[in-house]
Amino acid sequence: MARPVKEGLDYFPFDVDFATNEKTEAITGEFGPKGVLIFIYLLAAIYRKGYYLEWTELAKNQLVNRVSGATGELVGLVVKRLTEYGTFNKDLFLSDNVLTSQRIQETFTDATKRRKSQKPTLYWINADNNSSSSGVNDDINTQSKVKESKVNKTKRQQTTAPVKAAERPAEEPSSSSSSILDICNFWEGNGFGQLSPFTRESLVDWVDDMRKAGSPEPEKLVLNALRTAVESNVRNYKYVNGILKNRESKRLLTVAAVEANDSERQSNRTPHTEPKKENWGYGVD
Repeated sequence: MARPVKEGLDYFPFDVDFATNEKTEAITGEFGPKGVLIFIYLLAAIYRKGYYLEWTELAKNQLVNRVSGATGELVGLVVKRLTEYGTFNKDLFLSDNVLTSQRIQETFTDATKRRKSQKPTLYWINADNNSSSSGVNDDINTQSKVKESKVNKTKRQQTTAPVKAAERPAEEPSSSSSSILDICNFWEGNGFGQLSPFTRESLVDWVDDMRKAGSPEPEKLVLNALRTAVESNVRNYKYVNGILKNRESKRLLTVAAVEANDSERQSNRTPHTEPKKENWGYGVD
């Protein structure tokens, strides 16, 4: 019986300057020792899987359980900061909720070069189209990068497939990122208050869920739900969540379908009655 192919790594390079790296010091200054421990556990979780980690509620809760005294909010904030600092690829995080980076992938490639397996393509970063993060990255042995020849590096870049190339155009992550940023900006610019990491993740999850349900415009659907909440003067996530649940159950998967349904509801109202605030049963006092 053939031995199963191992996916991840048993160990990964750990820079001796990790503690004094500017990103580590920034995490320590803002979140204390717990933040650094979360940082290290994130890297371990990524390399255990291979070269990326799908940042789901399950993955977050597992990390919360491993770090004594940590909360979901704290873990979410650390991930957000590391993404902002360039430790993880921001485009892939915003578009697919995936934690990875070019250097993580280079480390994985170097560690698995003797394995008899196909080169990975899923969530793979094409170095020709993505700039590497600035400064020292804590998750790679920099000496191995110095020894790498320019010829081999160029060859690898030319043969590496773009992110999810078999599934969608390489340009799509950027457009998806912009759409999600539009959602975040609309939230903070229309009286909902500051967008917490949990709420941001929940809105991104709704985009993914609507896409999986068959919507050709999931980001626009989420934006439309936010606009409905503003028009109803109920600015909180529970209300938005209720709107999206209602529309998903009714298979209203385009903005046009939502507007047609709203028009039908308006026409079926009893004459001479005051229009009522749209109430989905969530977050209304």
